[in-house]
Amino acid sequence: MKPNAASLALVLLASVCVPLALLAPLTPAPAWAAKKPKQLVTDDRVKQVAYDPNQVYELVGTYGYQTSIEFADDETVKVVTVGDSIAWQTVPYQNRLFIKAVEPNAATNLTVITDKRTYYFKLMSAKSRASQTFLVRFIYPNTNTGLAGGVDGMGGAGRSNHGFDPAKLNLDYGTSGNKSAIRLTRAFDDGQFTYFLFDANAEIPTVYTVGPDGTESIVNTRREGAYLVVERTASLFTLRNGDAYLCVQNNANPYQRTVSGPVSDPTHPGGGN
Repeated sequence: MKPNAASLALVLLASVCVPLALLAPLTPAPAWAAKKPKQLVTDDRVKQVAYDPNQVYELVGTYGYQTSIEFADDETVKVVTVGDSIAWQTVPYQNRLFIKAVEPNAATNLTVITDKRTYYFKLMSAKSRASQTFLVRFIYPNTNTGLAGGVDGMGGAGRSNHGFDPAKLNLDYGTSGNKSAIRLTRAFDDGQFTYFLFDANAEIPTVYTVGPDGTESIVNTRREGAYLVVERTASLFTLRNGDAYLCVQNNANPYQRTVSGPVSDPTHPGGGN
């Protein structure tokens, strides 16, 4: 017997990747909000963010814990100024800045000037350890630094020569499934292509897109340096290797929940028998 839509949805819920239409939609941040670094799929205490000279970055520190901010390998921190130097400690070292909140509920701003760039931060401290940040790593879409050897300079068909546009770099991805079997360490897109980075020596899975109804479609991939590239974006991917699978969700572009009304019988406009 051919399964109906409801039974199909239950099968997908139980076994594979759930389309994001089944999840609550995310609320977008206001356009003027400070940019928050995004957590990695391997450890949510490690976060990354694309550099934009016109952006303020929001960083929430945990009271009594230090956070390391990592800039490009070829940068050196020159000047650090913090609005509240009593509530916050800062220690620069080469291309890193270590910050520590020594008072709870401390809010201020921070400016960091390196020999190449200037960074602006909004700092806040909290006692809760629920969303701790141990490391914030900057990536640089228009240079050859950052993201484990660089995300640009990856030529290839369909690529422009000027690299990535920071405004279009989407790092907001989440995962669920067999994370130990499919060792994905990073996923992002530039508005056109999607990039996957795996642990060194990890087996590379097959990539599928998942439609709103749960249908999987295999997609072509190519290697660019350390990255596996899919020449499109999608709301949901499934990565498969044998019996193992990993759901990779594009949280910035989820499927939208839709509600359909009752279907009427055209031969009985009133819906009666």
